[in-house]
Amino acid sequence: MPERNTPQKTLESWKQIASYLDRSERTVRRWEANEGLPVHRREHEKQDTVFAFKHEIEAWSSSRTKCPEPFSAYDLGTGNLPAPQPANAYLAEHDAITRTMHCYIAGARAGEGDVMRAAFHPSATISGYCQAVEYTGSIEHVFKWINENGPAPNIIPRFARIEIIESIAIVHLEVQHWSGKLAGADARASDVFTLLKWNGEWKITHKLFHWHDR
Repeated sequence: MPERNTPQKTLESWKQIASYLDRSERTVRRWEANEGLPVHRREHEKQDTVFAFKHEIEAWSSSRTKCPEPFSAYDLGTGNLPAPQPANAYLAEHDAITRTMHCYIAGARAGEGDVMRAAFHPSATISGYCQAVEYTGSIEHVFKWINENGPAPNIIPRFARIEIIESIAIVHLEVQHWSGKLAGADARASDVFTLLKWNGEWKITHKLFHWHDR
């Protein structure tokens, strides 16, 4: 595990994040919106501020360097996810979890439940609320919903939190601009996933969700 984050290990603005990546602020904002660049927000009364941890930025950059296309590492034919081999053990696990979540996001964009199936444990479950109605049950309900909803190519996912505790992990994912036959247009969802390292791979065991009212 890396050392505890300190101010020296934290980037406190879009300008600092852009400088650290040697890119323009416009580029890093686009990467955060479309490609999962791990940027966090602090809520304030008038306007949120952003910050990022250097080790998370480095992990993201490392995974992107090895896989230039966001989902090219995912083999749609076999459902296999390639094993990363960075030197730092924490970053290896972080990258593997990110790839698992990219598999989920790819299925959501394509409107194909079978595309995201490889991200989940066979016994995975769901629970949450959509339009004030509670849904609980097998993950198969999600796959069925994804197929019926169809493609949502314009969704914007943002990793709000990734926490790793040995063989378990928690991922908080915010998704904006979800569309489709069932979602309608411009829907927003908050998801919290629990993951388990199962047979050497990170798999989602539970999806906790809330669909926000428009």
